[in-house]
Amino acid sequence: MRLIILESEDKVGKYAADVVLDRIQEKCPTKENPFVLGLPTGLPKNHPESYHHYMWENFFSKIDILAENVHILNGNADDLKMECKKFEEEITKAGGVDLCIGGIGPDGHIAFNEPGSSLSSRTRVKTLAYDTIRANARFFDNDITKVPTRALTVGVGTVMDSKEVMILVTGAHKALALSKAVEEGVNHMWTVSAIQMHPKGMIVCDETATLELRVRTVKYFKSLLEHSV
Repeated sequence: MRLIILESEDKVGKYAADVVLDRIQEKCPTKENPFVLGLPTGLPKNHPESYHHYMWENFFSKIDILAENVHILNGNADDLKMECKKFEEEITKAGGVDLCIGGIGPDGHIAFNEPGSSLSSRTRVKTLAYDTIRANARFFDNDITKVPTRALTVGVGTVMDSKEVMILVTGAHKALALSKAVEEGVNHMWTVSAIQMHPKGMIVCDETATLELRVRTVKYFKSLLEHSV
């Protein structure tokens, strides 16, 4: 696992974008051999705060991609279990995910794999923890009663099956989760810690997110980055 420590949130975003560009150029994708990028997912596509809506507004509409090549879990499907099964099948059909990008919650969850989730879990329906519901209330006029209590999510196992995983961590409120992911063992109560077992796992963070890390840990990973430049 690599830990890339950068000065600011903006530099984290720039670094992540450069990684995506580099990986696409390295693969030279074709129709028969596409580059598969894994990203978070969320609410109904017509909801202004949904992941579906956000991604089309800020990403997919601005790049050269065919609509049929965008696969987003449909939280309004009639059969949610079948929707999750089909999503896993689509990943396999595409040859697996080349690069999966994600963030974490303050409790160290990736996607909606909250504390206690199986580290071998697959795409499924997940009941959300109260803290996650409360954190998402800001997207629903701070009315907690409007926040969905369940979500469709890829599993920890789904994420870790990706050929490369890049987790982005910024801000002091994620500092404890980052320390658990980097300095302690793999633990299903901090699902992001599973990245320690990935052969090409990478965490990209800003300085503020390192507040809970030991000084020697920060120095070690910074020295690795300096020598790799």
